[in-house]
Amino acid sequence: FGQIFNLVNKKFRKIDDRCLSKYNLTHFHAMYLGNLYINGEMNMSELTSVIGVDKANTTRVIRDLLSKGYIEKVGESNRKYDIRLTPSGIEVAKEFSSTINKVIKESFKNFTDDEKKEFRRLLAKFFEGVGNVGNI
Repeated sequence: FGQIFNLVNKKFRKIDDRCLSKYNLTHFHAMYLGNLYINGEMNMSELTSVIGVDKANTTRVIRDLLSKGYIEKVGESNRKYDIRLTPSGIEVAKEFSSTINKVIKESFKNFTDDEKKEFRRLLAKFFEGVGNVGNI
């Protein structure tokens, strides 16, 4: 099963990179852009937690996105601030979201409604098990 998950992950990273390359961005940036697009303003701790990476990763990616003008700081005081997408960041995030939605739709086009329901049920069961991994 590990090989299957690695292949799926690799395929989605390639799609992310292909979609974002014209903006000089990669799949690393996609996680941050996507979360800001869905959730709106967030601080770095929230982003780090939601994405599940370490603080150093978040700092590097945020610095890069700031320098490229895709995000901006909001309410900065004493090094504490929220981050939000700029208009150009929203444009990139919309395009990225649209591309991913098309890929997902295409991926499930040969599934029946019952198979889609079963897939959701099995994924929920899988992620429930992943949640218990810390207990091992």
